[in-house]
Amino acid sequence: MIRHTTGKEHDGRTFARAQVKNGARRLMTVLVAVAISGTTVAAYAICDETTASQADIDLWNTHGCWQDFFLWQYQAYNMHQSDWQPRGWFDACNQDKEYPKHWNASYLVTYGLSDNIAQAFHGTVDYRATAEGGGSNYHDSFVHQATDQTGIFGQFTGSAVQTSCALYDPSLAPNANPGSRAGDFMHEAWHAWMQKYNFNNGSAGGHRPGPQGACTISNCDYFYFHGIGAFNFGEMWQNDGTAKRFHSPNQVQVEFLCDVSDLSQTWVPATVRQAAAADANQRAAQRFINGPGYVCGSPRPW
Repeated sequence: MIRHTTGKEHDGRTFARAQVKNGARRLMTVLVAVAISGTTVAAYAICDETTASQADIDLWNTHGCWQDFFLWQYQAYNMHQSDWQPRGWFDACNQDKEYPKHWNASYLVTYGLSDNIAQAFHGTVDYRATAEGGGSNYHDSFVHQATDQTGIFGQFTGSAVQTSCALYDPSLAPNANPGSRAGDFMHEAWHAWMQKYNFNNGSAGGHRPGPQGACTISNCDYFYFHGIGAFNFGEMWQNDGTAKRFHSPNQVQVEFLCDVSDLSQTWVPATVRQAAAADANQRAAQRFINGPGYVCGSPRPW
C-alpha cells in the first residue's frame, strides 16, 4: 500500500513517485495496445454521463484532475479496464464520466478529513483501508465495479464493491455526489469486513429484515454507539463480539459521512459537506432499528 500523508497535496511532492510512474507506464501500455487492436467493450453504461452534480464539480475544482492521483487510485481500488472502459477509463479528466466521478470520491477519502482525534469517529487510515481494494485487517481483497442497476445505491457481491447509477447520475438521485459515493464505498466494503470475520448481521444479505423498530425500510441495522476515542485511528476493524465494539454497514457509512460533514479539511467545498450531512441524516432516520443513530452536527465528543 502506498502511504500518503493527509491534507491537500496538489504538487504530489510527498507522493510515491516511483510507483506512480510505474502505474503510468502500465496504463500507457494498455492505451497503446487498445489503439492497435481496436478493442471495444460491448456493454455500455446506461447512466447519463453528460453532467455532474455541483458537489462533484466543486470538489473537482480543488484538484483540477490530478493525474498522479488517478494513476495511483485505479491500482489501490483494484479497478480494471474491462469494467470501466465504457465509463471514462480513457477519459479520466472528464468529470461527467463515471470513472472520474469514482476517483473524485476516492480523493475525498484520501485527503478530505482533518483527522481531529479528539472529535472524529475514525481516521483517514480507517476509511482508506475500508474503501481501498487490497486485503488487510479490514477485508480480503476485492475489486471496484459499476452496475447499471437503478434500484440500489450499491452492493457487495462477495468479491466486488459495485456502485450504481444512483451514485453517478444526478438526475436519478441526490446521492450522486462525492460524499455519498464514498460513503457507499464504506457501506459495501463493510459487508466485506463482515464476510472476513464471519458476521451476517442477522441475515444472509448482511442486514436485518424490516421495517422494524425505528427502521422504515426493508434492510435494517443497529447503530452500535461508541464514544469518541473508543477506537484509536487504525482500529475500526476490531471487534470483541459485543455491541460495545462493533459496527454495522449503515453505521460505518453514517460515521464517515458525518466526519466529512463536521470535520473535513477547510478546503472541502460546502456543497460536499452539506450533501454528506443530508445523506447521513436521512440514513440515520430511516435505517436503524434503534434509531435515529448519530445526527451530523450533534455535539462531540462524548
